[in-house]
Amino acid sequence: MIRFLNPFLSIFITSMVIFSGESFASKDSDPPIDIRNNDIPAQCKRALIWYDDHPGYKGEYVRVLEYCKKYAKDKSPTGFETNPILSDFGSMNGVNTRPRDHIHQGIDIIGPKNQPIIAIADGKVLETTVEDCWGATVIIDHGASKDGKNMIAIYGHVGNFLVEENQIVKRGDIIAKLPEKVKYRCMARVRHLHLQIGQQYCKKEEKDNWGCKYFIKDFYMSLNPHDYWADGANKVTCFERNKVFEKGTITYPFPCNKTN
Repeated sequence: MIRFLNPFLSIFITSMVIFSGESFASKDSDPPIDIRNNDIPAQCKRALIWYDDHPGYKGEYVRVLEYCKKYAKDKSPTGFETNPILSDFGSMNGVNTRPRDHIHQGIDIIGPKNQPIIAIADGKVLETTVEDCWGATVIIDHGASKDGKNMIAIYGHVGNFLVEENQIVKRGDIIAKLPEKVKYRCMARVRHLHLQIGQQYCKKEEKDNWGCKYFIKDFYMSLNPHDYWADGANKVTCFERNKVFEKGTITYPFPCNKTN
């Protein structure tokens, strides 16, 4: 009898077997202690919680999940576990597999809901806003980089703010959390932090002017965060409470887990 099934019915049955017993993104509960920060498959599933609320996108979910598992990068330094980077600086593909219109100016780091986001250096909060496309976003002036350039950091696509405008923050302070839900278009249906470092801040009264739509004026000339890690270029550096870091350098925007 099975060989005479309508091919569309056969596909439906196969899909039911694949997806029965669990939601797309494994119900985004708080991460259990056995889920490592750099566990790429687990972090990818948690980042795709949007699809749990949109069950009609099964095929897209599978495609994006496989893309995430294949291309997310574990850049954990020795002795630590860090959240994976899914779309790195300079990438021409977004977190959802689609090509970008312009080369990526930041780093997109995936993670679970309510995960703390920490300041990459000392600084002053310039703005906390909920933008129509980006969603909740924090802008912090981190002063001069080690080579004398301004470091205006965008922490985009966050959830709850834990700082206020004009507040002084220290490296490692919790400034926000990742959102519970993925609601805004620029998040591309994938929960992630977009960290970008520009040099010219757009004041609120300038936001409607050309070239000043998304928080900084040098949108396509941003600094590569990988050039400014405290341990050296391309050496992701984890924040440690009792460690002294060179001024003008940055540390990872998420708490790291020690492995030893």
